[in-house]
Amino acid sequence: MNINDSDEEAALRGEMREWIAHDVPASLKGRKQNLMSGEAPTREEWRPLLDALNRKGWLAPAWPVECGGAGFDVGGMIVFNEEWIRAGLPMFRSDGLDKIGPTIIAAGSQAQKARFLEPTRKREIVWAQGYSEPDAGSDLASLALRADKVEGGYRLNGQKIWTSNAHNADWMYVLARTDQNAQPRHAGISMMVFDARDPGFTITPIVTIDGFHHFNQTFYDDVFVADDQVIGPVNDGWRVSNILLGHERFSHPACNPMYHEYALRELKQLARETPWGGGAVWDDARVRRRVVELEMDLDCMRYLRYRAQTRIAKCGAPGPEASIFKFYGGDLMQRILDTHQDVAGPPGVSWEEAPFGKPMRDLARRVGRSRADTIAGGTKEIQRNIVAKRVLNLPSRPAG
Repeated sequence: MNINDSDEEAALRGEMREWIAHDVPASLKGRKQNLMSGEAPTREEWRPLLDALNRKGWLAPAWPVECGGAGFDVGGMIVFNEEWIRAGLPMFRSDGLDKIGPTIIAAGSQAQKARFLEPTRKREIVWAQGYSEPDAGSDLASLALRADKVEGGYRLNGQKIWTSNAHNADWMYVLARTDQNAQPRHAGISMMVFDARDPGFTITPIVTIDGFHHFNQTFYDDVFVADDQVIGPVNDGWRVSNILLGHERFSHPACNPMYHEYALRELKQLARETPWGGGAVWDDARVRRRVVELEMDLDCMRYLRYRAQTRIAKCGAPGPEASIFKFYGGDLMQRILDTHQDVAGPPGVSWEEAPFGKPMRDLARRVGRSRADTIAGGTKEIQRNIVAKRVLNLPSRPAG
């Protein structure tokens, strides 16, 4: 595996830097969203950037050309993501582009592709995912949202929780139980999509510890889903969802070492600027040792990700190895942010903007929020089980 840029990748890197310098709105550069601040751009703020991406043909960089994407291979996506993050642009990630879009490409009907891919690519449809339930989080197979067959489709009844961005969504994709008696439990689950404005669908906000409204509870009271809005075969939603989860875990910010590298750069800058003992915190060998340990762990993650990207290039989709990045990356980001807070000292635990300013407030809240990154998209314990069984082929623990 050669990790240096090919001629094509080097050309793309130069093209992308030129594009960022001249076509990306200055107001979006350096936003660092999802690192120290959870403030995402509004749709209005995103629009000039989306228009610029559309002019370049980069709205869906990893999608196949025949589906309206740029068709970037793994090397091209590495370059794209590295330059995007290096410029401090807001998180280039969406449920439509990274999750349900690739899933419809892989498992949807031709009619579903014609109906959903183009408006998803153009961000004319904003999607949200309904998976977790009050009694079905890590153990997703125990979900209870009912999908009862009626003429022309299904009626959904039940609830979901931790539904990211449902309050901004145009459409939802959910896992629902279409066979109440199927054994094993995951055999009776289907994936469905529906318009978030449909009657019977309601939302209650959940504000997280960092002060932002990202999560929601969602309630389903006889929500109708037509037969042609089931993605993949009925009762095959578990297989379809695993296609989606592979993309989710690989595209999650906790899985991308560039985000960790960005956070480490900020940590070192703060250590060099924070006074301590007549000098700066960076003068303390213990701090430098902690940073070196974090950088070594980041290098391990970076090169393991290159191996996984090589696998994707050969096989076309993320494998169970994506779970490694999910639990390892979440833990690593938490350790980086904890060290960042230690370097900041007392101002780093300031929960309000006064008296130390917004950067310290955002740091304290992001440290609190970082605990959730080890849970969202599947807890690290679940990810370790996946790696043990599907990557290492370890035997299951005998019952009793």
